[in-house]
Amino acid sequence: MPRLIAVYGRRHEPQWLIDDMVANLSPWVDDIVCVDDRERALTEAWGHEGRFRARQREAAMAAGADWILVVDPDERLEDRAGEVIRPLLGGPDTLYRLTLREMFTPTSYRIDGKWGLFRRTRLYRARPGQTMSAKPIHAPPVPVLSGMPKVDLDVNLYHLKMIEPANRLARARAYARAESQHGVRRRPWGALAQSIGMRLQPIPAGRGFSPGYTRPYVIGR
Repeated sequence: MPRLIAVYGRRHEPQWLIDDMVANLSPWVDDIVCVDDRERALTEAWGHEGRFRARQREAAMAAGADWILVVDPDERLEDRAGEVIRPLLGGPDTLYRLTLREMFTPTSYRIDGKWGLFRRTRLYRARPGQTMSAKPIHAPPVPVLSGMPKVDLDVNLYHLKMIEPANRLARARAYARAESQHGVRRRPWGALAQSIGMRLQPIPAGRGFSPGYTRPYVIGR
C-alpha cells in the first residue's frame, strides 16, 4: 500500500488552525509532518521559499513517503478528497493539480475573472534525486524538471485566508515586501484587496470541508 504523507510549514499560525488542518487530513493520509519555522519567523519576514520547499520534501521522505501532499495550515481539502486521491496512488508517477477555491465567506468562494480558474500542483510521486526549485520566492512546492505528467483532479482545495477582509490587504502587502526583499519583479498584488465585480459561489452540496470555518483567522493574531 503506497504511503501518503501530508507536509506543511508553520510560522505564525495559531494552534487551533493547525489542529483543524490535521483533523481535515488525518482520516485519509498516512501521516502529517511539519517543517517548523517559528524561530526563523522571528528574524526573517519572508524566508527563502526554495530552501523551505526542499526541507518539506526531506521531511516527508524521512517519514517514508511514497506520495507527498503539500498543504498550508490555512487550507482545507474537501471531504471527498481521500475517495478520489487514494485510488490514484497505485498508478504511474504523476504531478496532480487541485482546484483552488479562494474562500471569501465561510461558505462561499470567489469565481469572477481569474478567481475561478486557479489550480495548484500539490500532490506528487516521491522519487530519489528529485530537484526542487531554487527560487527565493514563488517557488513551486513540487519537484521541477521531473518529467512527470501534470494531471488535473476534480478535488477542491479551499483557502481560508481571504475570508477576513483585514487579511486581504495584509496579504498583498506581504507579497510586495517579499518581492522587494528578494529583488524580483513586483506583481500587482493590490488586486487581492479589491472586491469590485466580485461574484461568489456557495460550496456545492457534497463538496464541503470539515471542520468548517467557525472562528476568525486574522494574520498576526
